[in-house]
Amino acid sequence: MIIVLKRNSSDTDVATVSDMVASLRYQPRVIRGTEQTVVACIGDELSHQSLEVLRNLPAVESVFPVQKKFKLVSREYHPNDSVVEVRGVKIGGGHMEIIAGPCAIESYDQFRTAVRDLTACGIRIVRAMPFKPRTSPYDFQGLKQDGLQIMRDIRKEFDVAMVSEVPGPDKIEPLLELTDMFQVGARNAQNYDLLEQIAKAGKPVLLKRGLASTVEEWLTAAEYLIVNNCPQVVLCERGLRSFDPSTRNLLDLGAVAVARQLSHLPILVDPSHAAGARRLVPALSRAGIAVGADGLIVEAHPDPINAFSDAPQQLETGKFQAFLDDLAPWIELARKERRRPEPA
Repeated sequence: MIIVLKRNSSDTDVATVSDMVASLRYQPRVIRGTEQTVVACIGDELSHQSLEVLRNLPAVESVFPVQKKFKLVSREYHPNDSVVEVRGVKIGGGHMEIIAGPCAIESYDQFRTAVRDLTACGIRIVRAMPFKPRTSPYDFQGLKQDGLQIMRDIRKEFDVAMVSEVPGPDKIEPLLELTDMFQVGARNAQNYDLLEQIAKAGKPVLLKRGLASTVEEWLTAAEYLIVNNCPQVVLCERGLRSFDPSTRNLLDLGAVAVARQLSHLPILVDPSHAAGARRLVPALSRAGIAVGADGLIVEAHPDPINAFSDAPQQLETGKFQAFLDDLAPWIELARKERRRPEPA
């Protein structure tokens, strides 16, 4: 249920309503707008008492149900776009951001070269992956502890924000001091125990869509994070498993548009994992920006042909500026589109 308070309700009014919501065994979540305050009531409406009785409170303007399984993620709860901040870098709400970096940390020289090239292009958040969950146990799994030390050394030199995938709960603590944003990969998108554990760590989270997840399942996974007090969530569309081998995955641009309508959370597009081929990454990047994404996460490597993993889809970091230059007009057009007033 969503409770909308009357305009200019006082702090006492908000506290009174929140206390009554809690007395009915719901969790009240308050969001303050410029003119009105909304209280989202988290709980099972079938087993708990109805909140309809709160309609009669003097400070309450309306009470209405949210039929979706995700509530805090929905625009009913938070009508305006959310902005997620990663070490001073803003994503969402008109702030476009390109995240880039290699599929995995392979060596000190490889990662340092990648970070040097990308930061020279203006990249402010880099992929830093010491752990790589892979389908085959024989594929490169990352440098693990050695990768953590490389991250530590590179952070000291370049002072750049980093996003790192967490393959399991035991990897949260080792990454906590080194990464600025946790990534939940497609294989773990519905690992609810991991989502709850990551939420408690207090870091922003990049949540990729599962290999076969519906939009509702994707947003409900984000709900797990927010319900567990992790409001800084960025969604990421990376493509679904498909029957067509033309691309590695099927980039679902329709889902990006739908998610933007249903949810206030920022959304990135991952053209690299969707394409599986570097020649397709520029076109899919333009498409992602055009459909309304708040940015991209792109794989880039100093020597992609000899990369230990995902070699065919990684761009060359030494040529990344050309990729950004080609993308710049699309980003500017998308920003102009966002600034247009909504039709009356």
